[in-house]
Formats: sequence, C-alpha cells, structure tokens
Amino acid sequence: MQLVDELSMIYTTCIMFYAIFSHGRSIRSAILLFLFIVVLAIFITGYYHYLQDPLFHQNMFALLTSIVVLRSMYAMGEKLRPSKERVLHQPHANGYVNTGDELEQARMDSRDVEILRTMWKMIACGLSAVAGGFLIWNLDDIFCPTLRRWRREVGLPWGIVLEGHGWW
Repeated sequence: MQLVDELSMIYTTCIMFYAIFSHGRSIRSAILLFLFIVVLAIFITGYYHYLQDPLFHQNMFALLTSIVVLRSMYAMGEKLRPSKERVLHQPHANGYVNTGDELEQARMDSRDVEILRTMWKMIACGLSAVAGGFLIWNLDDIFCPTLRRWRREVGLPWGIVLEGHGWW
C-alpha cells in the first residue's frame, strides 16, 4: 500500500511536469514530452519497486517537484514582465507622444508589479507548506515506530495529530 500511496505522488507531479513544459509547444513536441514522461514514470515505478527504498522515491519526488516549481516561477515572470519592458514612449507620426498611451502603460506596469508581488507571496506560502509537509513526512518515516506507539496510547481523535504522513 505504501508503494501505491507514494507512486501516486510521482504520477501527479508528472502530470504537472507535462502541463508546465508542454504549454505553448507544438503537437510533436508535446507528444515527445508525453512519451518521455511516461518512460520516466515507468522507470521510477520499476526502480522503486526493485529497491523498495523510500529514500529513492523521496528524492525523485523532490527533484520533479523542484523542476516543476522552478519552471512555473520562470513562466510566471516571463508572462508578466514583458509589459514592464515595452516602450510606448516612441513619438507618433505627428511628433507628439500620446499621453493616453503613457497612462495606460503606467496602469499596466502598476498592475503587473502588484500581480508579481502577490504571486511571490503565494509562492512563498506554497513552498513553505510543501517544505513543512515534506519535513513532517520525513520525521514520520524516521520515528514511525515511536509515533505509532504514541498514537495507540493517545487514541482517537488526538492520535490523528501524530499521523505525519496524513499531514503531508
């Protein structure tokens, strides 16, 4: 059951991996990426089943998640920064700059800066939650026998608090 539980985490991350890397790509590139991810998921599954070592799974999950997060952060910056770098201060044909264009550009720049600020706060919150969950999960793996004994001693409903994998 542990294998099924942990591999679902890998497969979910593979779906996110595909989504972030296939966006805006040609159909051929998306198909090749899909095939690569399927082969990668099969390899991880087979090798994890062969090793029976949760550390391999944790490392693969951390690696895939890190790649997805970093690519997502890059994509976020790319989507929002272009309007900051655009220059609308070019003279029009009549030699005058349209102040309406300048006001609209200033509004868009302000909006984009606020969106970026909000997105970075959301990223910090999400990464903190994932890192905290990852820490609790690892502590649960390390101290599993002790925590299991404490859960039985405490009983329900408070024993649920000591279920580290559940928190993850």
